[in-house]
Amino acid sequence: LPSLSEREYFSSWRQLPLYFGTAIFAFEGIALVLPLHNAMRKPSDFGRPLGVLNVGMAIVTVIFTVLGFLGYLKWGDDVKSSLTLNLPPGDILAQSVKVMVSLGILLGYALQFFVAIQIMLPSVHAKISYSKTHPVRVELVFRLVMVLVTFIVAESILNVGALISLIGALCSTALALVFPPVLEIILGLAQGGKICWMVWLKNSLILVLAIFIFLTGTFESLKEL
Repeated sequence: LPSLSEREYFSSWRQLPLYFGTAIFAFEGIALVLPLHNAMRKPSDFGRPLGVLNVGMAIVTVIFTVLGFLGYLKWGDDVKSSLTLNLPPGDILAQSVKVMVSLGILLGYALQFFVAIQIMLPSVHAKISYSKTHPVRVELVFRLVMVLVTFIVAESILNVGALISLIGALCSTALALVFPPVLEIILGLAQGGKICWMVWLKNSLILVLAIFIFLTGTFESLKEL
């Protein structure tokens, strides 16, 4: 690996919105928190100090941080939007990494798609009369169509990094930075309690940050696409 002195510690300000969008994209798993909590045999094990949420997020954070750091240290500004694109095509170990990444996406896709399907499926059943007698067939066809749609979208976009940043800025910002503070304020007021000024300040700053990331990240990502 090259020395740290050979790498720039900070890129241009123009790249900052793209970074924010990509970083927020990593929060896309937040939509699975409540479904996983409700599906657990012992939901109390989910949020305890060494529970599923904290241990899982700690492992994911370490993996993302280490891979991002080593990837930039190795390839610098030539690093691709996906580290697998930088791996040599003729190396057996590199090809095995690509195979494992593909298997990880294949096996984890159903889990990531679970929430979206659960939200859309009732509307599909309500509009298709055939689903009254064959609901399983309609569900399978619907899942197949949605998978094919996402596959076509992924294949049609050449700049994967810009697409990830766009999704992060446009969609994940609401999940990670807008809904949590808004819900905290609404629930606090609904319960009849007073919300201290520190909570108002914290949530206001988070919402301002969310608006900034949404506007700048979306604009720069669309320019890159």
